Amino acid sequence: AGGRGLRMEEARAKALQEPLLSAKGHRRSMTRWQLPVSAPVTVCIVAYVASGVSQPLLMTAVRYAGMADPACQLYIIPYYVGMSFAGLLSVCQAGPRWRGLPLYRCVLVSLVGLTAQTLNWTGNMMAGSAIFSIVYSSATVWSAVLSRILLQRVLTIWQWCAVVGVVGGVALASGGARKEGDKVLLGALMVFIGAGLHSTCHVLSEFIGVRGVRIPPHVNCCVQGLTCLSVATCWQLSFTMGHFERIADPMEEAGTSASVGFALLAGLAMGNFVHASTFFYLLARIGAVSTSVLKALQAVIVFYLSHILYCSRDEVQCFTSAKGASLVVVVAGVLSYARATALAS
Repeated sequence: AGGRGLRMEEARAKALQEPLLSAKGHRRSMTRWQLPVSAPVTVCIVAYVASGVSQPLLMTAVRYAGMADPACQLYIIPYYVGMSFAGLLSVCQAGPRWRGLPLYRCVLVSLVGLTAQTLNWTGNMMAGSAIFSIVYSSATVWSAVLSRILLQRVLTIWQWCAVVGVVGGVALASGGARKEGDKVLLGALMVFIGAGLHSTCHVLSEFIGVRGVRIPPHVNCCVQGLTCLSVATCWQLSFTMGHFERIADPMEEAGTSASVGFALLAGLAMGNFVHASTFFYLLARIGAVSTSVLKALQAVIVFYLSHILYCSRDEVQCFTSAKGASLVVVVAGVLSYARATALAS
């Protein structure tokens, strides 16, 4: 019996070190520095990056439209509406009955995600999408550390060196944010903490998506979205409805019509539907850390689009040498981590 128990423990430890599921449901290792190139995965990667770029830029547009009051949190509603819509994929994809799945796991993870996204998007409103894109890239660091703690993944010395590099890049961005003012610095710190919590959500979602009783990605996404949407709706009914002047007055000052405001919020919902659906799909196939690597590409695109679209309106969004240097260091660290991870595999 003792020998059998030892073998079971060894098998469990080995399973936790195995790579995630491939697109065909078979386990495989990545011997090269590349993501899976099957057609569905490739399409999802493109959609994931494009929708991820749109989110902070649209959030900035929402702020300029006067709908970004941090107490009301109106902008969080379309975010979770988009996640909830992922449940519609059940119509197109056969799978187990929801009633037989341990959905309470998704509910618990969603509470972490709700806190994370509240910090992230409020920080984006305060610091601007350019700084947000840099600091949020620290999600790779958080994913690495949390994968080591929660999934018992062993990190090599080169992976840890890359992690230190990313931390250094984020520190450069924070130093630049301090020069922009206390509000921008606070926003950057909120994004840093939010990225950590969001990475916790990523790693936990990876765990429940491919370990034990496997919960399909779209089901996981939908349940998390519905849980957070319920909490956010209660807040809107209990607080925002009684303080709607905090939304209506800034909208009037900005000259934002109801139709324009609705279009911005609808764009957020649609973008997050695509982003969340593809994220949970990719999570079960390329893993939390590899998914976070795509954030590096998003950071570069958002950084430069923020300068092009918003610099003339807000100096915080403009390119500076400090921001450029921090972006280079962060992206280099993220890509170095991906390389080290591929070699370790």
